[in-house]
Amino acid sequence: MTYIITARTESSILMGSDTRLSYFNDIEQNGVLCQQIAAVADCIQKTFYIRNARLGIHFLGIGYFPDNTKSYPLSHFVDKLEQLTYTANIKNDCTAIFNYLIKLSKKGNTGQYIKGNMSGFSKGKAYICTFNTFNNQFNIQEFHIGNFVDSENDKTPFPSKRGEAIKEINTRIENKSQVQPWDIGGPVEILEIDKHNSFNFIQKNENTFSGAKDELVYCFNNDIKKINGTLIDPPKIVKYRL
Repeated sequence: MTYIITARTESSILMGSDTRLSYFNDIEQNGVLCQQIAAVADCIQKTFYIRNARLGIHFLGIGYFPDNTKSYPLSHFVDKLEQLTYTANIKNDCTAIFNYLIKLSKKGNTGQYIKGNMSGFSKGKAYICTFNTFNNQFNIQEFHIGNFVDSENDKTPFPSKRGEAIKEINTRIENKSQVQPWDIGGPVEILEIDKHNSFNFIQKNENTFSGAKDELVYCFNNDIKKINGTLIDPPKIVKYRL
């Protein structure tokens, strides 16, 4: 799975995520579709900045999606998002990205849906868009200082000071990784966007993987250290969270 947090501070928007990837098979247990997780790797980027849209985006539903004859992680498709037509209207631009992601997704497929947040500034105001292609959920609203969206539904108030907010993102993700290491972990990445839509990764994982799915599977089975991965023995069985 993934842990993503978007927080509005007094000076900027912070978008944080873990970088763990689970290697699993789908199984049915007591009539419920589950993941049987056999290994993890700390190598997947989940937070990006789309320059032409002037929006940050991070993904919670991490699948592999087809492009010609191979399947790729969502990082492969960020360049394609850059090529969409944008209007400088944040609602229209978020909608354009969402519509592209819907076409990329496969309806009803738990391994090929996309969920996440988009955020940025428009005319001096911050906005956040939450979306989920599995159930066609899309919502955009103004993002006020002190507001935050936490994918693990931690309702504890978030600090509005930049330094304290950075520390809080790290603490929440690192604490959750201790509880759910098969889902969450690895170096935490944090993207910062300021009121002028300037952006900077103030924390970055330098060991990310963006190759095709068959390359990743090969690494898991033959060279797991290359992708900073480890085996889980016995495998962990968890229910899908859509």
